[in-house]
Amino acid sequence: MTRTDADASSNAFEVLASTPTSIGHLALHFRPGEGALATRFFQLLGARVRVFPNQLSDEPLHIVSIDSAEPDKADNIIYLFAMKPAQVELEAVIAEKLGAGTDVPHPALRTFLEHRAQWPESYLHFGVHFAELAELEGAVSRIRDEMASDPAFAARIQSLQVLKARGKDDDTEIDQRMAESPVFSHADGFAYGKHAVQVHIRTDLFSTGIGIGGSVVELDYVFTGTGRERNPFNSLAP
Repeated sequence: MTRTDADASSNAFEVLASTPTSIGHLALHFRPGEGALATRFFQLLGARVRVFPNQLSDEPLHIVSIDSAEPDKADNIIYLFAMKPAQVELEAVIAEKLGAGTDVPHPALRTFLEHRAQWPESYLHFGVHFAELAELEGAVSRIRDEMASDPAFAARIQSLQVLKARGKDDDTEIDQRMAESPVFSHADGFAYGKHAVQVHIRTDLFSTGIGIGGSVVELDYVFTGTGRERNPFNSLAP
């Protein structure tokens, strides 16, 4: 490659798309027979769930539209389906070797699970952003109510960490909203960064890869307006 070619290649990485783009979809799988529990989680978030035949399984394919205001768009979609038999077999072997679900798990597995329980957002996870704080609060309240009324569902939620927002020292509006919130007035601490709330939910109802460790789902809302231009999703500066 000549110097000119290298320069052109480098410059290409600085070109931004001129039209809007988005993350189109995420594929998640649940353990066979647990589709109803897995889809209920997303219904409690306020998502639309539709069911379709699955050519690769006796269990249906679920299309979860996270943006229920515009559910037929080609983005903000989760494909939710049963784990394939080959992976079920593989995970059974892995679980046996690591002592997953026993009183004496492998030390490496125990360390991983303990650290992720303490710092869920520092491990692989996916986030759901809400345009209105009240919608996020409603989702959290519905999940808590479901956990209280259905032991089978509650057993699949390992933890629910609520972190409230903080603004600048003179941003009393955020402080007041947090104090009045039915969810964040009793938060576990502050969210990472400013002007945003975060709720981390650890669950093994579904996963994006190996299902033994389960998944982390993060629910977010960002306060906007003058003086709130920075948030954890556009700047990591202090």
